[in-house]
Amino acid sequence: MMTDLLLRGASISAIALAWGMGTPVLAQDAAARTADIVLTGGNILTVDDDFSSVSAVAISDGRFVAVGSDEEVSALVGPDTRNIDLGGRTVVPGLIDNHLHQLSAALNAPLVSFLDARSIADVQEAVAARVAETAPGEWIQASSAWHESTLAEGRLPTRHDLDAVSPDNPVYVPRGGHVVTVNSAALAAAGITRDTPNPEGGIIVRDEQGEPTGVLLESATYLVREVLPPGAPPEDQARLLTDFMKELNAYGVVGVVEPGLSAEQIELYDQLRQQGELTVRTSLLYRIRGLEDAQTFVDSYDRDFSDDMLSIDGVKFLLDGGVEGAYLNEPYEIVEGEQTDPEFRGVLLLPPGGQEELVEAYKVIAEDGWQVQTHAVGDATIDAALDAYEAVNATTPISDLRWALMHVFLPSADAMERMKEMQVLATVQDHALLLGHNQLRYWGEERAAYAIPIRSLLDAGVETSGGTDAPVLPASPFLSISWMTTRELMNGSVLGPEQAITREEALRLWTIESAYLVGTEEDRGSIEVGKLADLAVLSGDLMSVSDEELKSLTAELTMLGGEVVHGSLEQ
Repeated sequence: MMTDLLLRGASISAIALAWGMGTPVLAQDAAARTADIVLTGGNILTVDDDFSSVSAVAISDGRFVAVGSDEEVSALVGPDTRNIDLGGRTVVPGLIDNHLHQLSAALNAPLVSFLDARSIADVQEAVAARVAETAPGEWIQASSAWHESTLAEGRLPTRHDLDAVSPDNPVYVPRGGHVVTVNSAALAAAGITRDTPNPEGGIIVRDEQGEPTGVLLESATYLVREVLPPGAPPEDQARLLTDFMKELNAYGVVGVVEPGLSAEQIELYDQLRQQGELTVRTSLLYRIRGLEDAQTFVDSYDRDFSDDMLSIDGVKFLLDGGVEGAYLNEPYEIVEGEQTDPEFRGVLLLPPGGQEELVEAYKVIAEDGWQVQTHAVGDATIDAALDAYEAVNATTPISDLRWALMHVFLPSADAMERMKEMQVLATVQDHALLLGHNQLRYWGEERAAYAIPIRSLLDAGVETSGGTDAPVLPASPFLSISWMTTRELMNGSVLGPEQAITREEALRLWTIESAYLVGTEEDRGSIEVGKLADLAVLSGDLMSVSDEELKSLTAELTMLGGEVVHGSLEQ
């Protein structure tokens, strides 16, 4: 982490050391310089090495040029300086989400929403309303941003539930990124019958008579996805994406890792950058499935693509599924009507060439100096990923490449030690907030309570960062921080309280640790002299509001490189 540059009780010439992106200025010049913006009278959580609090900052040319007391920083006020009194409000570094499907979340906006659904009947009502305004035979598509744990029945709707309100229109209902439920018309469009075999790496859930229920897991979801109508045109995608970035800005989020994109999606981001439309610094990961994709990536991209608004950091590899399909060392629990195989251990999503091809693909990425982030939920998956990482590390050291495991629900003590030894990072999110319901049903209480063991990861010395995985979970960083510090689920129950962390630790995960993940900790992630002026003025004190109030915090003002992207400097 960056050396602590916070200077208290210093002369104005010392406070201005970083003016001009870290270039010292002469004392006589410093006295003549003034800041563009000065914020005073605040409770500013710098998230420096000491987690220091100060009352004031000065900003010039998009960077912090002074961090200290009101008296010290006010010396940089000139006739053209915007001087803002924070009135005691809390300020944090601009927040960075370590795993947010930004484009996917944006494209959910026009789709049928189940966010307010509390029963299967509510789901049916929302689908019926869209059917009423849709021509017969046309597809009905829902947003993936919901979870069956919020429904009274605690289960996914089946094809029969959806058929009741949409007998003629195919209905496609994704939940998160690993589960889809559809109606009979959609099954017919995809050619799925009782005789259709499970595809490699996927499951067609069937009832006791062997008939498909409409629920599809992992690669089986692609049987329907491949027959969906074309998505929104690029111009609509661009508009929806920039609108969603504004929603993130309203939470104080100014940075995300966008995991698993295609070349076409990366091009969309690049166009928005060229047009100056990005309001969230976005770190892109290209999705690979095997050796051929890895080679395509290294042949197609280089570091010249990246700047402080948009960067390509490396690749994402999906190695298992979610709670219903993660690859485990021990079998799943029996879930009546959903998971009836007593030997089922989940699905390991290796490339066609198996573990050998996985290692070769990783080697191609490592030899070109890029980051790898692997989706690894189950304990057996985590072990398989680390086996591959160790095989690569034996010939091409990865310790400086900031390779990571995404989600890491069930790492063993041995796995955490292996991660620390190779300097493999962990990216965690607040999945249990909604998925805890199914963790208990599918994995049993012991595994469910342990899942996403942030306390254990930190105690083991594994560098760990935080995020949401939206639209799988809500995009609010404060819901995420609330879960991290209480382990309270959306239904009010608490699962695994021994894995809770402090608010200070959670804020670090959402700021400096996420900056470390993407290699920008020298420029972002804390409020320190010389760093980019990314900050959020919050609606309450993150460190002292009640647990319930924490969930609903927002940003009243968000700045990106000293520019306002949410709220106003007007008093």
